[in-house]
Amino acid sequence: MLFEYFSSNYATLLLISAIIVIMFVNKSYEIPATDLFILTISLLLIITVFDTVGYICETDSPALTLDLEGRVWLRNISSAINYILRPFVIMTEILIIIPSEAKLKPLAAIPAAINLIIYSTAFMGSNIAYEITPDNHFSRGPLGISIFITLHFYVFLLLAISVKYFRKLSAGKNAIVILIITQTVLTSVLEYTNLITGFSSFLTALAVLEYYIYLSVIYQQDIRNKITQKELDLEKEKMLLLRNQIHPHFIYNSLSIIRSLAKRDSVRAVDCIDNFSDYLKAHIGAIEHDELISFEQELENVRIYLDLVRADKARHLEVIYDLNTGDFRLPPLSLEPIVENAVNHGVSRDSGVITVSSFETEECYLIKITDNGTAKHSPQDNVPFHMGVGIENTRRRLDMQCGGTLEMDMREDGTTVTVTIPKKKVTENESAYSG
Repeated sequence: MLFEYFSSNYATLLLISAIIVIMFVNKSYEIPATDLFILTISLLLIITVFDTVGYICETDSPALTLDLEGRVWLRNISSAINYILRPFVIMTEILIIIPSEAKLKPLAAIPAAINLIIYSTAFMGSNIAYEITPDNHFSRGPLGISIFITLHFYVFLLLAISVKYFRKLSAGKNAIVILIITQTVLTSVLEYTNLITGFSSFLTALAVLEYYIYLSVIYQQDIRNKITQKELDLEKEKMLLLRNQIHPHFIYNSLSIIRSLAKRDSVRAVDCIDNFSDYLKAHIGAIEHDELISFEQELENVRIYLDLVRADKARHLEVIYDLNTGDFRLPPLSLEPIVENAVNHGVSRDSGVITVSSFETEECYLIKITDNGTAKHSPQDNVPFHMGVGIENTRRRLDMQCGGTLEMDMREDGTTVTVTIPKKKVTENESAYSG
C-alpha cells in the first residue's frame, strides 16, 4: 500500500517536501502565518492518504485485501473525508492574509462548515452529496456540487482579499495570485467534467508553494522598506540633532566668556577654547557616525559641557558623580543633552546641584541624572522640559540605536531622568561593530 501511496502522490509529495524545506530555511525570518501553512500541509497530507485509499478501493488493487462490500464502504468513508477537508485547505490560505483583528475572520469558515454538513451525511448512508453504488461506481448527488461552489467561492475570495491587502504591490507580484486562481479554476472545471482527474492534490500543493513564495517576497520587500525607512529616520534624527543640540545661545555665551577670559586670564581662556572645540567636535561627530561610544566617552562630553558652563563665574553649579559601572556603550550625546536641559531648566544660577549616577542590573545598565529643582519659572515658561525636541530626539536615538529607553520623574524638588541600556542589545551592537 505504501508503494501505491508514493507512486500515486509522487509529484504532490515532491512539492510538499519543497515547501517544508523552504519553510525550514526561512524559519528565522518569521514569515507571517507560518503555523497556518503547517496546518495546510498537514491537511494536504491527510487528503493524499485518503485519496490513495479511495483509488485503491476503486481500482480493486491487490494492495487491499477487502471484499467488494468492504471496498465500497471504505471508499465511501475516504471520499467523504476528502471532500470535507479540501475547502479547509484554501480557507487556511485565506486566514493567512486576513488581519488577525478582522471581525469577519470567523465568517470565512461558514462555506466550509456548510460543505462539511452536506458531505457528512455520507457517513449516515445519505446520497444527497454522492453515492458509491454497490458495484463500486461513483455517482454525484443533488448537493454534490457544493464542494465545487465552496472551492470556487474561496478561490475568488482569496483573489479579492489578496488584491485588497496587497494592491500597493507591483503587477508582477500580484500576477502570482492571478496564476493561482487560474490554475485552480481550470483544474476544478476539468475535474468536475471528468476531462482529467487526479490532479487536485498536486494543484493544491503547487498553490500552497506558490502562495508561500508570494508571501515570502512580500515579507522581504516589507523588511527592505522598513530598513530603508529606518535609515531615512536616522538621517532625519541626525539633522534634528545638529539643529537642536548645538544651541546658538550657548555658543554665543561661550564665545563671550572666552573673549572675557582672554583679556584677564589667558590660560583659562585656552582651556575654555579647547573645551569649546571638543564640545563642537562631539556634536558634529554624532552626526557623521552611527557607532555607539563608550560610557566614558559620553561622560567626557558631559564634563566638557559642564566645564564650559562653569567657566561663567556668575553661575554656581555643583556636579556630583556616583558611578558604579561604566563598561558599556551607548549612542553619542545620549547624556549631554539631558544634562544641558537640567542646567538650563532644572537648576538656578546660584544654587544648582546635578547628580550623575550609574549602576547595573542583570538585564541592563542604568544612568540617572538628577537636578535639585531650584530653577524659577514664570507661568509662561512652565512647560515640562522633557517635551523639548532635543530630549525627544535623544529618546528616539536611544531606542533606534541600542533599544534603550528614557524615562522622566518630575517633582517639585527636582527632576530625575533615567536612561536604560539593555545588556543584550548592547552586546549585539558591540559584536556588529567589532565584526
